[in-house]
Amino acid sequence: MHNATVTAGFQVLPDGKDMNTDGMIPEVIEVVKDSGLKYEIGPMETVVEGNLHEVFELIEKAQRVGINTGADECITNIKIHYKPNGVAIEDKVVT
Repeated sequence: MHNATVTAGFQVLPDGKDMNTDGMIPEVIEVVKDSGLKYEIGPMETVVEGNLHEVFELIEKAQRVGINTGADECITNIKIHYKPNGVAIEDKVVT
């Protein structure tokens, strides 16, 4: 599983809330862009593609952004899609 590509949707909620993010969302998006992982940003969550280690490393950095921008805590909702031969964002998008 460690080398298989997964897709993961995640949402970071500073102080456990989905409102009053005090501008942290643009900073989280910059961390996603700088990760080098393939991503799609949606209105409710960000979806990334990579191996599980890379994905969790990115999510950890995103949580730190929340704390570093003033939140006392962060709640992160994560959904992971795994297949032994890998799964890509394109596999999940209906055109």
